[in-house]
Amino acid sequence: MSVRLVNKVLRGREFTWGGCLISPLTSGDVLCVRVSRLMLAYTCMRCWTATRSFGGCHSIGFSFAFLCYRSGMAIGGQMKFTEISGIDVEPGALTEWRPWCGPDGSRWRTDERPPSYIQEEHVRNRLAGQREGRASPSWLATVFDLPGRLDPEAFRTALLTWIDQHETLRSGLRVDGDHISRFTLDKGEADLRGAPVGEYSSGAELAERIEAFFDLETDPLAWPSYGCATISRAGSTTVCLGFDHSNVDGYSILLIAQEIRWLYAAAVVGSQPDPTDVGSYIDFSHIERAGAAEVGADHAAVVRWRDFLVENGWKLPEFPVPSYLGGDTRTESPGCVVHGDSGDSGDDPCDGLCDEIPVPQYSGDELILDADQASAFDAACRGNGGSPLAGILTCLGIAGRESLDQDEFRALTIFHTRNHPKWARSLGWYVGLAPVHFPVAGPDTFPKVMLGAKDAVKAAKPLSEVPFARVVELLGAQLEPRFVVSYVDMRLTPGARYWKEWRMHTLRSRSHHPHEVYLWINRGFDGTRLSFRYPAIGHRASATRLYIDRAAAEMRRVAAGGDLTESPRPAAGVPPVAVDMEAASC
Repeated sequence: MSVRLVNKVLRGREFTWGGCLISPLTSGDVLCVRVSRLMLAYTCMRCWTATRSFGGCHSIGFSFAFLCYRSGMAIGGQMKFTEISGIDVEPGALTEWRPWCGPDGSRWRTDERPPSYIQEEHVRNRLAGQREGRASPSWLATVFDLPGRLDPEAFRTALLTWIDQHETLRSGLRVDGDHISRFTLDKGEADLRGAPVGEYSSGAELAERIEAFFDLETDPLAWPSYGCATISRAGSTTVCLGFDHSNVDGYSILLIAQEIRWLYAAAVVGSQPDPTDVGSYIDFSHIERAGAAEVGADHAAVVRWRDFLVENGWKLPEFPVPSYLGGDTRTESPGCVVHGDSGDSGDDPCDGLCDEIPVPQYSGDELILDADQASAFDAACRGNGGSPLAGILTCLGIAGRESLDQDEFRALTIFHTRNHPKWARSLGWYVGLAPVHFPVAGPDTFPKVMLGAKDAVKAAKPLSEVPFARVVELLGAQLEPRFVVSYVDMRLTPGARYWKEWRMHTLRSRSHHPHEVYLWINRGFDGTRLSFRYPAIGHRASATRLYIDRAAAEMRRVAAGGDLTESPRPAAGVPPVAVDMEAASC
């Protein structure tokens, strides 16, 4: 990487580098280049598009985000999505950072734009939980490293610039009786205060402190409903940013590390990057509300939801627990209780009682396919007319058939609602829910079952475009999602190739629920990971563990070529990153 190359970037010229055609698109960020031991920062292009030919195959596009040139290009890495207890937190000096709006609140302005449907539902659930004494935090977080010991002023500048760029971070919700209203700060009106806490020599104690900090600071009924902690040491600084779910979705969390690193690198050398042109989630909420107001009970999506619920006894799908797991079943697996004798009835000793108390959930994140297996699995899915998402759902369905006596797969899945380029890099909760169901009965093999899964995914996507809360409102039903499956191909996310170098992970708060089972399947450069949470006690714990193991085994079998009409080997010249994002959800 030379000064000549950087100058080309600064002048906005298109050029070739390493066999790639580099095209600057929009201005406004920082390219950090390490030359020997010197870190130079240059104001350069926000987003680059690189196209390269793979063995005569068509070109693909990807984002060059924050590029740190050392002795060579960074190697793509996989990160975990788990609780903070599931990662190693390196000790150091802890500082807690809190946005604030001045001493008297005079900077706030009333904002007529309403909360999104999912934000309103989240707030109302929080209020109900408080009334019933079962409210618990619901936050998402990202953890990543910055180089060297922290420069506090540069970090403060970077964070305030970032808060200005994302309007949702300058906005809060207020409850007045049955009405929820919004209040917002203008750009430049937020401030940031850092409070040094002290030096920690124990990573476990530090993790507990940060978890408690996020639990306290991420109240959706207060502003800010997010907080930041930094852990500084001689060689690096770990940044921990936690948000109540009303601020972000899973994809938003993936975007943050790259953007903060850009802004921090600029601030360290006194550069002032141009403002980033990203859409506002508050604007999206207003547009969503206006569109949903036009949806009536006869809308196609609402009719299909109604049909699905009628078939399912006016309930949303629950994770199935077969009768043979009752009684003396003893299953010893990580995170599962060892069930003792519950009597001759075979009833789950947790049933009934667990409906009345908060049941802790076991949470984890496991690599189920390595990089070669994941590539072979993706190729097998496409070679048999499906997609990775359809293939994953197929394996879940077959696992339910073989371990839980199911003849049909029924669950909810998550699709993103970033339906315009301006929302692509915006922080917000851009998700929709949709039911997925298809038959798995009989001896049908993977290719045949996947045809049904593929059709189910295609049918589900339009349903996710109508907010779930609006569907519930129109149907007059009390519905609670309990069995949810999500799939994200993270390889096209800006900065994804550098997550391993940045030691980036994404975190979620601890959960308590007697019935919920959530499965997040995440595709990265190192392979495919399965993140999960499910009740830690009762027969559902044993059943879910068996189910996860069987589904993972089925995916590995497909990757190895079992019961396929086509070879799972990737075709020559096929790029390692799929260009279709049909299945991407967050």
